[in-house]
Amino acid sequence: MKDNKKTYPPNWVVMQNNIQECFKSMNIDEKRMLILASPIARTTHATEKDQILITAEEFAKECGIKTHSAYTQLETASRNLIKRNFSYNNDRGKRVLSNWVIDCTYEDGGIAIRFPEIVLLMLTEFDKLNPYTKYKKDIVLSLKKDYSFDLYHLAKKHQAMGGFQISLDDLFEQLGLPESYRRIGNLKDRVINPSLDEITANTDIDLTYENVKKGRSVVGFKFTVREKSKPKLIAPERDLKTIDMFCNLSDGQITMYSSILSKVSSISDLAGAKDYQAFSIWISNILRDPKSVREETAKRIFKALRIETDFKG
Repeated sequence: MKDNKKTYPPNWVVMQNNIQECFKSMNIDEKRMLILASPIARTTHATEKDQILITAEEFAKECGIKTHSAYTQLETASRNLIKRNFSYNNDRGKRVLSNWVIDCTYEDGGIAIRFPEIVLLMLTEFDKLNPYTKYKKDIVLSLKKDYSFDLYHLAKKHQAMGGFQISLDDLFEQLGLPESYRRIGNLKDRVINPSLDEITANTDIDLTYENVKKGRSVVGFKFTVREKSKPKLIAPERDLKTIDMFCNLSDGQITMYSSILSKVSSISDLAGAKDYQAFSIWISNILRDPKSVREETAKRIFKALRIETDFKG
C-alpha cells in the first residue's frame, strides 16, 4: 500500500525527494507557492484540470508578510514560476522536458495555478519507489531566507539518519548556487551560517556542520541533524468519568474536541507560539473552565466548538 493512502493533515507538506529540483534557483516566494500548493493538491486529489488557488490573504498570513504586498509578490512569483522547467526520464526511459506550471489565473483574491501531471505526482504519490520528505507547513514557512528552505528540506530528508554529508559540487548543484560562492568563506557567510542560524532558531531541529577536507582543502560538509527536545506538557488531572459542568462534556470528549480545535484556522491566532499539542491542552482547560480566560476568548472557543465540530450541546 502506498504511503499516500495515509491521511496527512492539511498542515503537513509532503513532497517526493526529487522535488528538490524545483527549489533549485527559485526565489523564496516561488518556493512558498509550491509549499502552499502541496497540501491542497494532496487533500483535493487535484488533476491537471484543477486550479489550486493561493489567496493573497493566506499568503500573507502563512508567510508572515504584509497583506498589501502579498498579491504583488504572488504575481511576480507566478510569472517566474511559469517560465521554469525541468527534465525527467519517463517509464520508457526517454528524457522529457516539462514546465512546472501549466498556467496561472489572476483572480481578484489571489493566483490560481494548474500543475502538469508529473508535478502533481511528485506532490501526491509516495512509496518506496518515490521516497518523500514531510514537515509541518507553518514551520518551513517561518523561514525567510532563500537557502534556508533548501537546507531544511535536506535536513528533514536525512533526519532519521542523524545527518548527511555532501560534496561542494553536489551542494552547488542541489541549491543552484552561483559560482561567486565558490570561495569557502563567502559560501559560509552568505549561505550556510545564516541559513543554519535561522533553521535552528525557528524550526523543530538543530542543524550544525563541520568541514570535510582533502588535505588542506574543504571538499564538502558533514551536517548533523538533531530534533529539538519538546517540553513536557502536563494537563490537569481529572476523573475521566466526570462531566464538565460548563459544556456537558466528558474528559474524553474534551480531549478529542480540543485536539480538533487546535487545528481550526478561525481560532489559530489564539495559539501564539504554542505548537498543536500545547494549544490543544490550552483549549481543553478553557472547555473545562471558561472563566479561566477573558469572556471574549471563551466565546470564540465555544463558537468554534459548535461550528467546526459535531458537538451538539
